[in-house]
Amino acid sequence: MKKYLALALGVLFTLGFAASAFAIHAEIPAETQAIVAKGTTQITLGGELRFRGAIKANTADFNDAASSTSDTSTYDGRVRLRIQADVSKNTMGVIHLETGSNTGDTYTWGDSTAMEAQGVYAEGNGKRGTMAVLEAWVQHKFNIGVPAGIKVGHMPLALGNGLFFNHAKFGDDAIVLFFDPTKELHIGLLDIKLNEGVTGSPDDTDAYVALFSYKSKSFNMSGDITHLIDQDYNSKGLAMTNYGLRADTKVGPVGLKADVELQKGTSKPDTGADTNFKGYAYLLGANYKAGDFTLDLEYAVGSGDNNSSDNKVGTFVTALANTQKYTYVYDYLTRTAGVTAPSAGASALGAANTGIANTTFIKLGASGDVTKNLNLIANYYILRATKAVSTSGTYNSKKIGSELDAKITYKLDKNLVYFVEGGYLWAGEFFKNITASAKSPDDAYSVRHGITLSF
Repeated sequence: MKKYLALALGVLFTLGFAASAFAIHAEIPAETQAIVAKGTTQITLGGELRFRGAIKANTADFNDAASSTSDTSTYDGRVRLRIQADVSKNTMGVIHLETGSNTGDTYTWGDSTAMEAQGVYAEGNGKRGTMAVLEAWVQHKFNIGVPAGIKVGHMPLALGNGLFFNHAKFGDDAIVLFFDPTKELHIGLLDIKLNEGVTGSPDDTDAYVALFSYKSKSFNMSGDITHLIDQDYNSKGLAMTNYGLRADTKVGPVGLKADVELQKGTSKPDTGADTNFKGYAYLLGANYKAGDFTLDLEYAVGSGDNNSSDNKVGTFVTALANTQKYTYVYDYLTRTAGVTAPSAGASALGAANTGIANTTFIKLGASGDVTKNLNLIANYYILRATKAVSTSGTYNSKKIGSELDAKITYKLDKNLVYFVEGGYLWAGEFFKNITASAKSPDDAYSVRHGITLSF
């Protein structure tokens, strides 16, 4: 009963839930006046304050009757400060600070580990959130017959639609060379340091990327080749290459898009045979503009692996951030089908945030402005594991279930937005791997609301 009550209240408050996360970067008003520093350097200040409250249920155990740590109700906060220094028309730098640790961006309201706690009743009275570097980079543009440039430092990075690689949440340390041979064509070369490991030891993880994007009025295309080297994977290292190619166009009121990702790689253990990686993913989509609303249809597949006894990994390998990729509950909050080989029981399931790995979905969606200040996004997903994750015939169903996600945002004032988002997952027999019983899994859901001020 509790889940239906929470869902009903959420619908009444929001008119629906959303599948896309709130914007990462603050929007700076066009009329904002920059600060001019010594030497005519132009300094632009910006930032963001965001406060959210959330409830979630059954996302860990899919069992209404169980006492679950996944049934929670919390509030959190996030603070961002951004400084952009334009020292000339060709050279700029950015410093962007954010609360949280290296792996988190929020602080929990009432955190008992961060309070001064004096007096007879020793609770509360504590500061909140430490600041860490979210972005710190320098960019310089020059001309070598064609416009070019270099960007160095810590920056958000993502490729294409983010099926394979999306580190836009916290970013990576990288060196980027870029060239613009024509107005429509952009070329980039990236050297990304993912993990230093022990300094001076052969245990680093690096990625080398060559990419292009071509944009015209009616047709866009992009592609990239990413070569990943993990020196410490499986003892003697992993070398993997991902090939991505994407295109989108418009035919009258209809938009069409496609994304294909292919992978090939090898890891070498201390003893025994090499392990070969060969995964793929693809996405096909169409949208139709109908008045103030856009209707969306997408079909996506990430390869999986149903053989645990060979030396091959067929699962599509992903490198992603802890953000909502597509569904709000499945993938973002629950354990997924993203495993490299099937096994038994609850261990057959992967971690959260594995993206399209070993997952197939169909999405029907709609988004648009209900009024001048009210925006709504709603998406319905049908979800299946591409390959069965369990070696047990009792628990090897591919039926992940179906999910309704939505988000509503209301503009209260200039750069001040209130939002409600969430999702409800009608859990399929796939999640019997967690419940490990004849009882069908119970549904899981989460609702979150918040307010954001960008400046």
